[in-house]
Amino acid sequence: MPNYDNMFAGSNFDAEDFDDYNILQRDLMVDGGLRPVTEAETIAIRQKAARAIQAVFRELGLPPIADEEVEAATYAHGSNEMPPRNVVEDLSAVEEMMKRNITGLDIVGALSRSGFEDIASNILNMLRQRVTGDYLQTSAILDRQFEVVSAVNDINDYQGPGTGYRISAERWAEIKNIPGVVQPDTIE
Repeated sequence: MPNYDNMFAGSNFDAEDFDDYNILQRDLMVDGGLRPVTEAETIAIRQKAARAIQAVFRELGLPPIADEEVEAATYAHGSNEMPPRNVVEDLSAVEEMMKRNITGLDIVGALSRSGFEDIASNILNMLRQRVTGDYLQTSAILDRQFEVVSAVNDINDYQGPGTGYRISAERWAEIKNIPGVVQPDTIE
């Protein structure tokens, strides 16, 4: 998200910083958690996310999200490029959702019924984590299988240079594969 949409504005980690951050990861050979993506990947992910939200709104009887809004969300840089919504209607729908006691499981069901099984599965796995609470362990992250990796089950064994966490060959290939990079030997 751009800085103007960031409620923590003033931070130095907004959409405008991703390219710089990816270069820093590569140049310093550190894993900051980002993965370079192509424009085509970004468009596909954003469109799928917007379609999923549109489906959830439809399934739960919330104010409809028009196809034009999905298109705008797919390509917009930030909220300034989105069509206006009926805020009063949206806020009334939130109140109605709360009265109906809609939960995360209702959202999972709406996604599943709408053909977004992978997203439904991911949200269900996140909800499971909220029940177990293991993600609250010190320095915890979730891996791709939603298993918790933390200071409890993956003890920091750093004892000086050459010890501790090392970027895997697979992760290093991912970090340094930055689309659109200009190679120095091609500059005239």
